Amino acid sequence: MKWLTPAILFLFLGAFAPVAAQDAVRTATGPDPHSLHLLPQRAYPTYDLYETIMYGLARRYPDRCRVEVWGRLPSGRRILVLRLGNRPAAKQARPQVLCTAAMHGDELAGYWILLKLAESLLEDDASGLLDDVFLYINPLANPDGAYRGGNHTLAAARRGNANNVDLNRNYPDPDDGRFPDGNQHQPETRIFMRAADTHGFDLAINFHGGAELFNYPWDTFRSRHPDTDWWRDVSRDFARTAQNDSQLGDYFKDRANGTTNGHDWYPIAGSRQDYMNYYHRTREATVEITNAKRFPAASLPDLWLSLRGALLSYLNEARLGIHGIVTDRLTGRPVRAHVTIPGHDEMHSSVFSEALTGDFYRYLAPGSYRLLISAPGYRSRSVIVSLRDRERRSVQVALERLDDALPARKK
Repeated sequence: MKWLTPAILFLFLGAFAPVAAQDAVRTATGPDPHSLHLLPQRAYPTYDLYETIMYGLARRYPDRCRVEVWGRLPSGRRILVLRLGNRPAAKQARPQVLCTAAMHGDELAGYWILLKLAESLLEDDASGLLDDVFLYINPLANPDGAYRGGNHTLAAARRGNANNVDLNRNYPDPDDGRFPDGNQHQPETRIFMRAADTHGFDLAINFHGGAELFNYPWDTFRSRHPDTDWWRDVSRDFARTAQNDSQLGDYFKDRANGTTNGHDWYPIAGSRQDYMNYYHRTREATVEITNAKRFPAASLPDLWLSLRGALLSYLNEARLGIHGIVTDRLTGRPVRAHVTIPGHDEMHSSVFSEALTGDFYRYLAPGSYRLLISAPGYRSRSVIVSLRDRERRSVQVALERLDDALPARKK
């Protein structure tokens, strides 16, 4: 009869384990009827509710928010993005900032956190962030992995996409080639690559789960990014703020007190972080926000309070550093120019001004820098800029065409 005790205990615990797992990733089909919020406060939205929330925010705040459909997956699910900013339809000279989450479909906390970020900023943008940046928020980068069990449940969520490919190993890699994982680029990868080409993001953050730390480039190279001093500053600020604001007890202290260089942690090839930093010269960080991949839905409000200050401080970095405009000296029209810091830049760390607006953004640690601005058909110019901590310096550069600089020919 002794076998009955462990057998009964096993059956008892087994009966409740799936219930407990399901409760941890509890989903809601609609908002709380007693709340003005579209986002359920202690539950993840079902996929259908997710789409309802995204479009609902755009309808509720049409002067500051619109939905962009970046692509449709073979499953029919879509990669949706909220574009936040005052006058969201306008093309203006502002930093373009990208926030994404859940590219690993079972790392769920960032999904809810970015929906909360969007709703919170639209309800009360106390710092005026949306006056100065265009913020692109994609809460669900891998909907097929997250909703593998159907649009109503996250219980079967997995890391990979519909083809069970790890999307954070699927991007072109500056050290390991175009297909570092041996797979063709997945539909999700192609969608984000196309978006990076279209939007020219200046700053980005990508939420993951499984640890609690701020991971900065490179993942694939042992050598350091030329702007590592800046990366160390912002990573320490993020970790320190999350620790101080924690509603979760001892929080965000993995590795070097909540920060790490990617290669020091563990080298990988094909990460989106390295793809964005190298090929698109974006400043993108990978931030692991919870040790639990399937973070308990009931604790999501506490996680938001722990992360809110750190996240907003990171997004505010887009308003700091060197903000420049490059134009043609005679016409005043924008110029697509290369902006580099001789003796500092390498490995694609320099930036370009936008062809349509002429703006560029360079995020740097305090110091004095010589910027060299060059463009085909123009005479290059150098500008000295000194930056203090958490300072913004505006620079306007008018380039002279080479033809304009030549003396007139005698008749």
